[in-house]
Amino acid sequence: MRALTYVLIGVLGGLGLMGFFQDMGKKSSLLTSVSYAMAAPETEDSKPWNSEDLLEMATIYDQQADELQSEATRLEQRAISLVQKPHMDPKGFHRTGLMHIAASRWKAARELRELATMHRAEGQRLLAFEKSEGTQSQGLHQEGNVSSNP
Repeated sequence: MRALTYVLIGVLGGLGLMGFFQDMGKKSSLLTSVSYAMAAPETEDSKPWNSEDLLEMATIYDQQADELQSEATRLEQRAISLVQKPHMDPKGFHRTGLMHIAASRWKAARELRELATMHRAEGQRLLAFEKSEGTQSQGLHQEGNVSSNP
């Protein structure tokens, strides 16, 4: 009974250490990649975003979506190569896992594309608003100069 207790403690301790050292390494490839695309809360600057900021964020989202799509394609190619070599993955577990990860990458890329589209549309709307506001204020300024001259 005492030996079983020692074995159980050793196994649990080993699993705990393994989890600890895995957390210290690089981030797991199984985690969703959208988390690094989310904006961090701004602490030093709380002013609203302007059109240039939104357009820049849209291009960043597009770049991240491109990276996710290339990673998904690479994962699908690895899964296809496993189909061609059945002795490497006889039960198909690895191939299925790769396909699930690739599907999650495609989904994350699609979500990032939607975010980029929304940010781009809002940025263009704000840019048009700023231009129309600028021309109106310019027109009012010129009218003011004309009326004050006579």
